Amino acid sequence: MLMAGKVEYRKQAKETVMLEAVELEGVESLPSPRVLNTHLPVNMLPSQVKDKKGRIIFVYRNLKDLFVSMYFHVRQMPGSSSLTLQDIEEPFLTGQYILGSYFNYMKDWDTFLKENPDLQTFKTSYEDMKEDPVRAVKKLSEFLGVKTTPELCAAIADACSFQKLKHAAETLKEMSPHFKRPDNQPVKIYRKGEVGDWKNHLTVAQSERLEAAIRQLDGCDFNFRYTLIIQLTLGQELNAVTRRYIKSKVTILSSDSESL
Repeated sequence: MLMAGKVEYRKQAKETVMLEAVELEGVESLPSPRVLNTHLPVNMLPSQVKDKKGRIIFVYRNLKDLFVSMYFHVRQMPGSSSLTLQDIEEPFLTGQYILGSYFNYMKDWDTFLKENPDLQTFKTSYEDMKEDPVRAVKKLSEFLGVKTTPELCAAIADACSFQKLKHAAETLKEMSPHFKRPDNQPVKIYRKGEVGDWKNHLTVAQSERLEAAIRQLDGCDFNFRYTLIIQLTLGQELNAVTRRYIKSKVTILSSDSESL
């Protein structure tokens, strides 16, 4: 939307331009400038990334919500519907994961970005975007060198709210055949999108084990946040005075974006 300068959903789903799920011919047929996405480790990315061609937008999420989200994705795989969080915890923590070790993945990206400071890189967390989506859109537009207005940033943030993206994915977008199940049902990519949903699924012991595991990333430049101080419905903006007042009165309200 930022590149096009208008609030309009593309017909293609994001998953149709994932590097690990599309043929080279399919990538080359896309109009330029191409917007691609991937979960691949940095050492498996095209050489053009290291040749400093194009821009990198790196989005990460807190480990606990990521783990729960991964669990619900894995359960959609054939023969996996009866899996529990306990079943996948040990494989995840020991690197027996679909793409290998999550911790090595994050450390490799951190090293790569630090060793290549001249790369055009925009790094942010899902939690930061969720907390202030309009600000996130504005910062991204500046990184891309796209001229915007406050009204356009707010409109894009609203259109990219989790529920609206979920609705668009289910009603407007064409899913890649790579994301079809054997029963021809589409894989559900969007579930909740909430920050702090891990509290509804992890035991205290599981939460503590994940906290211990994340210490492997000590020294890396990531700011993991497991709750938000306050969440607003997308498009709702507060002036600076009101924000300061709320922060002075509220510690944590809820991870439910409709709590206000």
